[in-house]
Amino acid sequence: MVAKTIQFDRKAITKKKLVKAVGEVLGREGFKGLGVNKIAKAAGVDKVLVYRYFGGLPKLIGEYSRTVDFWPTVDELLGPDPDRIRQLQPDQQLAEFFKSFIVALRKRPVTQDILAWELIERNDLTRAMEDIRVRTALEYFDALEEIPYDNNLTAIVALMAGAVLHMIIQSRISRHFAGIDLESEKGWDRINTAIDLLLGGIFTN
Repeated sequence: MVAKTIQFDRKAITKKKLVKAVGEVLGREGFKGLGVNKIAKAAGVDKVLVYRYFGGLPKLIGEYSRTVDFWPTVDELLGPDPDRIRQLQPDQQLAEFFKSFIVALRKRPVTQDILAWELIERNDLTRAMEDIRVRTALEYFDALEEIPYDNNLTAIVALMAGAVLHMIIQSRISRHFAGIDLESEKGWDRINTAIDLLLGGIFTN
């Protein structure tokens, strides 16, 4: 029993190392530089364990994309008081989503680097990592229920998400964008105010 427990712990630790190594390699070298050999080397383990524990690179990438190190959960985006969010008007709920989204991504510099790589590298791995992002957004809105979901909302979310992601990625490249200081809280407060203004009253007939 003790031997089995030790073996299980070693397996869990090794899997965790491999998953973490995905982010390290991906953020540094992009998707074209991502490979089993480099991930195994970064994790300090034999590459055969990638296949033994994950069946190959795609499933390992999928495992990483589902970690909170890479992407925020719905609970994180809703914050410590989700009931407060549910009591807001639909346009305010949508604005809160994007403001929480910004806070969450600013905490994840490796994710920012990965998103930047996605702009110039498109393949099956990048598309697989998009799935978790789409699911998280859908689960967030499902948790609120009050937001009227239609094609217009889909377009609005896509447009706002693109703008927010661009600002986040830009902050890794340059301190300023269009006169906004992306390294200061004051700068991001201006962006939050703009989000409120842009989304205010969008569901009013």
